Amino acid sequence: MNIYLALIKKEFYQIIRDFSSILIAFILPLIILVLYRYGVNLDTVKITLGIKNDDINPKLSTLMNSFNHSEYIKTSYFQDKEKMYDEIKNSNLKGGIIIPNNFTQKLLNKQTADLFVITDGSEANMANFTQSYCIQIVTGWLLNSSDFKYLTKPPLIGADIRFWYNQDINSHHFILPGSLAVTMNLIGMLLTALVISREWERGTIEALFATKITKMNLLTGKYIPYFILGMLSFAFNIFLCIAIFKIPFKGNILILLAVGALYLFCCLGVGLTISSSYKEQFSASQMALSFGLLPALMLSGLIYPISSMPKFFQYLTSILPPRYFITFIQSEFMAGTIPKIVVINSIFLLLLGIALAFIVYNNLDLRLEKCKKI
Repeated sequence: MNIYLALIKKEFYQIIRDFSSILIAFILPLIILVLYRYGVNLDTVKITLGIKNDDINPKLSTLMNSFNHSEYIKTSYFQDKEKMYDEIKNSNLKGGIIIPNNFTQKLLNKQTADLFVITDGSEANMANFTQSYCIQIVTGWLLNSSDFKYLTKPPLIGADIRFWYNQDINSHHFILPGSLAVTMNLIGMLLTALVISREWERGTIEALFATKITKMNLLTGKYIPYFILGMLSFAFNIFLCIAIFKIPFKGNILILLAVGALYLFCCLGVGLTISSSYKEQFSASQMALSFGLLPALMLSGLIYPISSMPKFFQYLTSILPPRYFITFIQSEFMAGTIPKIVVINSIFLLLLGIALAFIVYNNLDLRLEKCKKI
């Protein structure tokens, strides 16, 4: 027991003396959360749309009002279509509409009337949004117009849309909780990716091996201090999300901390696996950044749905801890505690954490043998 306490005390002294660990644990997540809060937005914003109306019939004034009052479209009117084309080419407009001079006349004669919708195809998603919004506004105008509503058939089925979770349809309500998985993954790996490689570079590893410590002593002495620091960082992140950024939380804070502890256990295991495999801090830090950021961001389901990925990457995500934690933490924030999600994801995280600890244990065994031979 004295050996465990001495190693843990030694690691805490190193954390205090090396201020970079404090920066990684508290300043880095603050920067990431601010970036996700104010720099990343998946909500549909207002689309800039140009309109050239060649039909002077006053009955079209209600259609113009429909475009002007749309919460998704910001309109600009043009007399010269070439000027509108130039604005689209210069990306000042996302699209344009040309209303022919015989548009109203064709409607009154019960003929098919055409509208020309031009979109900037350089952004495929935005082009689809622009086209869909224009169709919806014109269709809604026809249905509500006293002059032309007889030209359209009302829908046979009326959909009453209700959102059970995230009723405000605010993307930050699921991005910020999900970003905690990326943040904690990066923090957990960076905190521990350097601890053993730093010992090799500074030459203190030989002094440790000269003592009576066992592999379990060394492993535990590396896990516990950074686990405590990581949990403090996790609690700090939760406080920022709930109290500062006002993200609604419907779950149980104790369950959130418990599953967060399992997730941090996995992240520390990946970091220690990297650290026990490299003797240089630079190489270890590069590997930690590569494994800590890109897989958690691209393959976790935070931005891109896993079901839409190729089969190979779907299978690959099954060994990535962020996949399980993002599913849990997003449901915990938006829907509340769902026992099935908590249990399944906790089991996977626990198994991954144990497997990673076993890998670290074996890596330390190899290092110890090499040191003894030397």
